[in-house]
Amino acid sequence: FYVQVRVEGFNYVGMGNSTNKKDAQSNAARDFINYLIRVNEMKRDEVPAFGPAAGDTPDRHEAARDVTGSSSTLGGPLPPHLIIEAQTGAAPADCGNRGAQWDRGANLKDYYSKREEQGVQATSESEVDLNADLHGNWTLENAKARLNQFFQKEKIQEEYKYTEMGPDHNRSFIAEMNIYVKQLGRRIFSREHGSNKKLAAQSCALSLVRQLYHLGVIEPYSGQTKKKGESVEPYEVLLSSDLENRLQKTVQELSLEIVPLPEDPSNPVLINVGKLAHFEPSQRQNHMGVVPWSPPHCNWNPWTGCNIDEGPLANLTPEQISMDLKSELMYRLEQDEELQRIQQEREALPVKNFESEILDAIRHNSVVVIRGATGCGKTTQVPQYILDEYIKTNRAAECNIVVTQPRRISAVSVAERVSYERGEEPGQSCGYSVRFESVLPRPHASVMFCTVGL
Repeated sequence: FYVQVRVEGFNYVGMGNSTNKKDAQSNAARDFINYLIRVNEMKRDEVPAFGPAAGDTPDRHEAARDVTGSSSTLGGPLPPHLIIEAQTGAAPADCGNRGAQWDRGANLKDYYSKREEQGVQATSESEVDLNADLHGNWTLENAKARLNQFFQKEKIQEEYKYTEMGPDHNRSFIAEMNIYVKQLGRRIFSREHGSNKKLAAQSCALSLVRQLYHLGVIEPYSGQTKKKGESVEPYEVLLSSDLENRLQKTVQELSLEIVPLPEDPSNPVLINVGKLAHFEPSQRQNHMGVVPWSPPHCNWNPWTGCNIDEGPLANLTPEQISMDLKSELMYRLEQDEELQRIQQEREALPVKNFESEILDAIRHNSVVVIRGATGCGKTTQVPQYILDEYIKTNRAAECNIVVTQPRRISAVSVAERVSYERGEEPGQSCGYSVRFESVLPRPHASVMFCTVGL
């Protein structure tokens, strides 16, 4: 699940995701609260602690002293086996790796089977679209077929563009489509989310068909709708006099037509008259939205766009992460003879003479253009200079580098070369992402080589 928090008056979007809605909401709220602290709208001591203070758990073992809640004392969600034990009332005395015994296979099976049942229940509940009458009775079941008929009639050849979201174990998809409608002389756009490609495509088609219906291009659905016999029982609503006066004032200001009361009170009446009001097409906007810059988060993986809810990185502070990565690099530089030999080869490249000048320019400028002959080391060396400087100055958790390449083969080969120069395999401090293939690097202090399409 992916959650965004927007508050009127603040130019910031809090973001968070996780394997369940509650933790995704908590992560998004945490992100927005951190923003409020950065802009001095809140004080840090006003915010309850999300995890243990530094030094409380020197051995870095997770300890869950209260498994009755939805999250552990470390601020992240409970692992599946603790959720099952919390629901059954069995509180383990020690949830670290100091001898706790639990049946991993059985507990995980119960956990994921329960999640699957909840997903089926949510899908069945969403099949009843109570607002279908407002949109020409177009629903998920009939919209895609009507959109295909519209494409055949107008000779439109468009395909859904899919974008993957979330980690591999909890993958979801976004489907989007942009089509030109000659009857309107302009384009319409839809971008919808689904747990799989089929649901995402159905939601995207439904959005397009409803837009075409309200714009007067297609007719309302005349067939039998699914579960049409089900309806919501009407019930009376008591309004305060103040709210009633405000409604009357709003109706007068907007010049709305009041629907007369039915002669028979037992017969319901629609509150919408005719079609929706016509609005002039607005200027094209970026549908992804603009998210302002924010500092790196210790529990966020930028390469997967997902919170790190489990493992040691979920609770380490940026300072601890930076210290660990620096210690690892310095140890390898001192002990690894092969790495020392590679470092000597790197120092022979022409760009090495300009390392300090390049880093100084990057510190004092937001955009730096480096011009050099082919093979001087611009692509392979400059990202490593930046990365090593951040690691050696205890700022490793603040550094992630993206390097674009024009071709797939160049992105893969350069990533493999840089990994070799660092004495590693792709997927550690260096990775790549091209179409149909990705080897993602670690969440912090890493370099990603990718093609411009990604």
